Amino acid sequence: MNIIADQYLYRLEELIPEGVILTTFDPKDGFPGNAHDFDALLIRTVTKINADTLPFAGNLKFIGTATAGFDHMDRDHLKRLDVAFGRAAGCNARAVAEYVISCLYRWADKREADLLQKKVGIVGCGHTGGAVMELLEKLSISYLPYDPPKSEIEPAFQTASLDELLQCDILTFHTPLTAKGAHPTFHMCDARWLHHKFDLIINAARGGVVHEADLLDLYHNDLVGDFILDVWENEPVFSNRVAENAFIATPHIAGYSREAKLRASQMVVDEMCRFFNLKPKSISVADAPDRINLMKDEDLSFSDFMWNINQIDLYDTETRKLIGMPYKLKGEGFATLRAETPTRFEYRTILESLETDDPIPDEFKIFGE
Repeated sequence: MNIIADQYLYRLEELIPEGVILTTFDPKDGFPGNAHDFDALLIRTVTKINADTLPFAGNLKFIGTATAGFDHMDRDHLKRLDVAFGRAAGCNARAVAEYVISCLYRWADKREADLLQKKVGIVGCGHTGGAVMELLEKLSISYLPYDPPKSEIEPAFQTASLDELLQCDILTFHTPLTAKGAHPTFHMCDARWLHHKFDLIINAARGGVVHEADLLDLYHNDLVGDFILDVWENEPVFSNRVAENAFIATPHIAGYSREAKLRASQMVVDEMCRFFNLKPKSISVADAPDRINLMKDEDLSFSDFMWNINQIDLYDTETRKLIGMPYKLKGEGFATLRAETPTRFEYRTILESLETDDPIPDEFKIFGE
């Protein structure tokens, strides 16, 4: 059996079953033109699957994406080609939730805001939104869950109304990007929502869920206090003006922890193995973080502690260096940041690496629960 895969899939070689021949491709070179010669194709969000990129299936029987989202894949087209589809649902939920919490506390520190006096509206309450809710609950921060499609499928789940959501101080988005159906999410957060005035908007879902032109306009008109974007319309060639005004700007890496990337690779390979009736392998995060060199400062705040041990600041700095670059160079730089910057550890792993007498903020211990 022969498979072809994105060369940046984390530790993929260790997960491939015996007897399977692995060929890799560099997504910077575009869609692999010989993909139809292989039995399976494994990708990330940077590789688009549609009638233009894959006009016929050839030998292909399975395509898997090592990501939670799947809007980069035309699933109707795959059905027409009779090609099976797999993904890694929920693989990065914890990593994204930790990104959101870290950004929330950073924003609150810089704006001198009291998060205990704010209400956070969570738009989309699947794996990732649920992980955000869990952490907010542990931190005693008020929130409202908003997910009408989920409430229709799961009677036990109660969604807030849109009117209730729009009374929140902060909105954070965790939905797929959809343009059809009863609840499309494309530009769902546009001027009609933003006119209700928010202290902060966070989008770590998909570019296009938040209408960036409206966001920028209402930000300049003081109806939106700040915004944090990890995903962008027209990604990877993001808007210079939007990025310049963002409180935090990162290159679609909210879910990029080592644990999440390994989980994604493991899940998509497991899906492939089930389809082809192969015996899957299992590996663990073998490496561990160096002991955090922050223990000298016993007065370090929860916010500063998180900020100093994750890489959001690095990603924000490097993303801003791309502002104003020519179209092609900006896109390449964005993709390189995503693919080649070392990933961070999740907070649970960091906690496990510390000594029991290390002076860490009490709040940080919630990540180990």
